Amino acid sequence: MTTMSMAQTVDSPPAQRWPVGRWAARIGRFLAYGLIALLLGAIGFSLVIALLSAGASTVVVWVGLPILVLGVLTARGFAMAERALQSSILGTELPTPDPKPVPSGAGWMRRLLHPLTDPQRWLDSLWVLVNFLLVLVTFPLALAWTVGSIAIIGGPAATLILEQVLPDSQNNGLGELLGVPAALELPVDIGLQVLAGLLFLLTVGPVVRGLTALHQGVARGLLSSRYEEQQRLARTEESRAAGRSAESTALRRLERDLHDGPQQRLVRASMDLARAEALAAKDPERAMTVLRETREQLGATLDDLRRLSRGIAPPILVDRGLTAALAELAAISPIPATVDSPELELPEHVEIGIYYVVSESLANAAKHSGAEQIHIEVDRIGDDARVRIDDDGRGGAELRTGGGLAGLAGRVASLEGRFTVDSPAGHGTRIEAVLPCAS
Repeated sequence: MTTMSMAQTVDSPPAQRWPVGRWAARIGRFLAYGLIALLLGAIGFSLVIALLSAGASTVVVWVGLPILVLGVLTARGFAMAERALQSSILGTELPTPDPKPVPSGAGWMRRLLHPLTDPQRWLDSLWVLVNFLLVLVTFPLALAWTVGSIAIIGGPAATLILEQVLPDSQNNGLGELLGVPAALELPVDIGLQVLAGLLFLLTVGPVVRGLTALHQGVARGLLSSRYEEQQRLARTEESRAAGRSAESTALRRLERDLHDGPQQRLVRASMDLARAEALAAKDPERAMTVLRETREQLGATLDDLRRLSRGIAPPILVDRGLTAALAELAAISPIPATVDSPELELPEHVEIGIYYVVSESLANAAKHSGAEQIHIEVDRIGDDARVRIDDDGRGGAELRTGGGLAGLAGRVASLEGRFTVDSPAGHGTRIEAVLPCAS
């Protein structure tokens, strides 16, 4: 029974079953929206114009300022009604921008007049004026086109009825005006009406879609454009904060690693050299042993410095590109790793970000995952670069404050990217970072 039901669904999907119904519903929705918008627009236009005009004309005696405030707040109310109207009828999401905050410590007068300093309140007022003038054109146009498309049936029917009801002297059609023979007047009238109705019928859909898009575009531009700007600003501020935090964390970790590793080794090497110098005259053999141990310490120090430099700006990334740098990371990984990374034209900061994500992910996997295989994939999706690191380990990884994954998330956020971790217990871990190439 289940298989049969699925087959029926595939054979006749709902999206293809009633195209005429969806077409008619779209037209009906716009006509309903246009009628309501026309009524609200007439009221809003009258009120807002009256209040703003009265306020502007009396602002010199200060009485006009509260009237202006009332005008812009009235416009705000009609703008909120438009957002709800488009959302419920046209399915358009018009988010509301955050209001401009009132300065702390502002007095009552400044609070009263504060709406006049909010750019969105004036955009709301402009929208009330523009939308009313727009709907005065678009609603009659859509209504006329709809009626014209219905005339493909209604016109010939009305002509046939009038032909039977009216006397010949009062029944003058297009055929008679065009001078066709009397026997062909009725067929010509019906044919012309069918052609005109067919023209309207075939074009009413695109016309209504265009008018709908026009209203949506005007509303989005005047009522919600500042919301998008606010979101971009918020993302930028979050990115900067994450960048500062990630940089601070990286510097602290680098300082700790330098102190615990290379610095301690260099201090010991310096002491060993001094000891070898003191032993050189009286015990050359012992001095050579100390020098050999010192050389080993310096070699280990060099390895530590190379390891630390990979998290900053590895020379191979600068000299040979991202693909070669990732191949080197895979080659030195304790867990066998494969890389799928085509040659991509990416900004330098994006390449460094991807390298850092892969380097830290491989290090975390080696410490915690218990995996036997890791796969690294880098590709370009539109204006974004994406890197995925999949392992077949025990899973259970999660973002924890102060953990390695949290540091990765901060580094990616500083580049205005997205960072996700999918790590179900017992099913491996997938780490994915998407970095905008225009960030």
